[in-house]
Amino acid sequence: MSVLSTKRTLISSLALSASLALGGTVAAEPSEITPEKINETAARVMNAYTVPGMVVGIVEGDQVVFAESYGVQEVNESAPVTEKTLFKIASVTKNFTTAALALLVDQGKISWDDPVIDHLPEFRVQDPWITRNFTIRDLLIHKSGLGLGAGDLMFWPTPNNFTREDILNGLRYLPMEGGFRTKYAYDNILYVIAGELTERVTGQRWETFVEENLMRPLGMEYCFAGPVPDDYKKHIAQPHGWLNEEPTVVRRDFADDYLTSAPAGGIRCSLQAMTKWMKMHNARGAYVTEDGAQKQLISAKQHAEMWSPQTIMNVGSRAYEWDNTHFAAYGLGWRMHDVDGLLRIHHTGTLHGMNAYLSFFPELDTAFLVLLNRSHSDARTAMMQTLIKAYTDAPERDWLAAVQEWREQVSQRRAASFAEPETSPVTAEQAARVVGEYVDPWFGHVSVTWQDNKLRWTSHRSERMAGELFHVKGDTFAARWDDRTHHADAFVRFTSSLRGDIEGMIMAPIDPDADWSFDFEDLNFSKQPQSE
Repeated sequence: MSVLSTKRTLISSLALSASLALGGTVAAEPSEITPEKINETAARVMNAYTVPGMVVGIVEGDQVVFAESYGVQEVNESAPVTEKTLFKIASVTKNFTTAALALLVDQGKISWDDPVIDHLPEFRVQDPWITRNFTIRDLLIHKSGLGLGAGDLMFWPTPNNFTREDILNGLRYLPMEGGFRTKYAYDNILYVIAGELTERVTGQRWETFVEENLMRPLGMEYCFAGPVPDDYKKHIAQPHGWLNEEPTVVRRDFADDYLTSAPAGGIRCSLQAMTKWMKMHNARGAYVTEDGAQKQLISAKQHAEMWSPQTIMNVGSRAYEWDNTHFAAYGLGWRMHDVDGLLRIHHTGTLHGMNAYLSFFPELDTAFLVLLNRSHSDARTAMMQTLIKAYTDAPERDWLAAVQEWREQVSQRRAASFAEPETSPVTAEQAARVVGEYVDPWFGHVSVTWQDNKLRWTSHRSERMAGELFHVKGDTFAARWDDRTHHADAFVRFTSSLRGDIEGMIMAPIDPDADWSFDFEDLNFSKQPQSE
C-alpha cells in the first residue's frame, strides 16, 4: 500500500484560500482522507454488507497513491484477495469496448458515424430507415429507441446457448419503443454488437483484440477479456449473493468460456491491472513503457471524444442532495456529471455476485477504483463516496450511514407500494388449457408442461430460466423460478383468440424494481400447433 500524497492537502488549502478571498465562510471542515480512514471505512462497509472481498485504489496522475486488498476470494475459504485477484468488472468493460473502437478510428478503419450496416450488413432493427442511419456512435450512447435492458435475456442468466449471431439476428424483433435518438435507456446488447463489429473490422475475436491492443501494451498482466489461463485461475474471486441469510457463491466462475456478453460486461481484472488502466486515462490516452518511453495508446482527440457528453440523462434527487449535481450525461462508454463543482467521468459495473466502480476527476488528475465480490451496490457507493468526497472538499460525513439511511427510505416507500400477488396451486383443468409449446421470435422455444401435479415453464435455450407456475386469476399465473438467486419472479398471462382458445403468452416482472435485465416485457410468445 502506498502512502497518500500531499495533493489532498494542497487541494484543501487552495479551496479554503479561494473561499476566504471571495469573502466566503467555511461551514464545516472538509473531509480528510488517510490510509487509516480508508481501511476503517472498508472494514465497516464489508461488515455492514457481508462483503467477502474487496480492493480499493487511488491513482494521482501516474502515481498509485493507495492500493489495498481486503478479505477473501471466496467465503469460508482461506485464499486472500490480493492485487492480483481477478474480479468481474461487469459494465466497466464498456469503456474497454469503446477504447478498442477508438483505436480503430485512430487507424482510419472506421469512424464513429459510420452506418453500422457498412460493417455488419446483416444488422437490422424494426424500422428500415433507422437501420440505414444507425451509426457506430448509436451503438454506444443508450439512445437507440430500445427499451431499458432490451434483449438481455439472450445472454442472461448464464449459461445459455445464445450466440452473438443470435443477438444480431434477434435485434430486429425488439420493439423500438422509445424513439430513435430521443431519450436515454440503458442497453447491453448494442455493446455486444459493437464487439461483433470490432471483430469484423479487425479479423480478430473482440477478446483477442482487446487483450493484445489495450491490456498487454499497458502491462495489464492480471486482466482478461476472454477465458482465464490455467496458471491464473487461482486468482479468481468468486461471485457472491445473499441466500438463506448468508453470503453464498451464486454460480461458480470457472472462467473457461468465451462469454457472448463479454463486450458489454465480461472482463475480469485485478487491482494491479486496473491501476494501469487508470494511469492511461489520467494521461488522456498516453502511457509509459517498461523502458521509460512515452507512447500514445489512444489519441488525445479520440480520448476526448469518449469523454464528451452524447446523451443527456436525468439528475436524481439523491445526486443533487449528495453531490450538488446539476448535469448528467452519457458519453462513449462513460457516464459524466458534476460533483461539488468538478467534472466526474465514471462507470459502475453490476453482475450477479460482483460490483465495480471506476471514477475519474480530470481537473484533479485523479482516479478511484472499488471492486467487490458481492452483489450490493450500496457497498460500492458508500466506499466510493468516502474516497471522492475527500478530494472535492465536501464537509465531513459518514457515507456508510448516509447510504443506509437512503436505502431505508427507499425500502419504506417500496413496502408501502408493493405487495406479492396472492396465488393458489394450479388445477389439472387450468393446466390443460395452457400446456403446450410456445415460441418468441428472439428468445426462442419455451415449454409449458404438467408434471407431478405442477405446471412448469421451461426455456429450451436458457437453462436457468425454469420454474413452477402458480395460478393468480383467469389465465394469469406467477412464475417462481427454481433458481432463487434470480430475484425476478414474473407474471405470465396466456392470451386467447376471440373464440377463447389460447394462442400466445406475454410476461412482466412481479416486482417493478426487479433487475431489468430480465427483459420479460419484450417477450411475445405464440403457441405452436400440436403435432399429430
